[in-house]
Amino acid sequence: NKSMTDPYTPPPGTFSNPSTNQQQYQQPQYSPQGQQPNVGYAPGGAYDGPAPGTDVGNDISKSFSWAWQAFTKNWVALVVPGVIWGAIYLIILAGFFVGYFASITAMANSFDASESNGTEALAIIIFILVMYAIMILIQLPLAAWMSGAARSAGLVARGQTPTIGNGLFHWKTFFTYILYVILSFISIIIPLIGPLACMFFFSLAPYLSAGRDAGPISAFKDAANKALAKPAHVILTWLVTFALAFVVMITGIGMLLIPAVLPFMSLFYMSMLARIEGTRPAPVV
Repeated sequence: NKSMTDPYTPPPGTFSNPSTNQQQYQQPQYSPQGQQPNVGYAPGGAYDGPAPGTDVGNDISKSFSWAWQAFTKNWVALVVPGVIWGAIYLIILAGFFVGYFASITAMANSFDASESNGTEALAIIIFILVMYAIMILIQLPLAAWMSGAARSAGLVARGQTPTIGNGLFHWKTFFTYILYVILSFISIIIPLIGPLACMFFFSLAPYLSAGRDAGPISAFKDAANKALAKPAHVILTWLVTFALAFVVMITGIGMLLIPAVLPFMSLFYMSMLARIEGTRPAPVV
């Protein structure tokens, strides 16, 4: 009797050729779909084409495709925070303008009622400085909203489902945005070159902070390194989003779409950031 471990017994799945030399043919083995490369990456989708980070045109195209799919899948969680912050911002802005015109009227009446003693110029300077400070402060709701939108986009890029709460605020990204705005103001000291340099080196910082839950300093350092590594990607990403924002702002109907446009741009930025790093955002399912 032959043993079950007889080395001359053909293994299961093989067939013997009755001809000389007994050549054996191995039966093709079934490969599970989950182990096949590029499963789900159908041509024309967001994952075909050149490797990420190698072709800026393809990266922009695929990022737009991914951002749109991600937005339509999660639009409630992405849009509602914008509507909430937009309402708060409009209330604050209305209060600012009421106070502004009331102050102008009161100041004009005061100047008319009193003789000129040289204090008018000082009062005007103080008034202007206060107005500038208030104008900066009323941007805080906008920065809070942008921080939440970037955070939600980061969660989607990692394959998670964002909530309305995620889109309202993210404190690390909020402070990164504030620092970015401050640097942008300071960069005006060097006309044209300063703002462009600030945009080039640091525009990715808020999205790095949101995507990695990183602090502002770490995000700014990483943003500068990525800008130097992929300058064309950073510049074109900024230009595309700037053009989209410009089109929205110059049209009345477009302004109503801001609660949707801003999270869409955050998704686009997050996808481009992934591609700059040589990876892709998670598939939208």
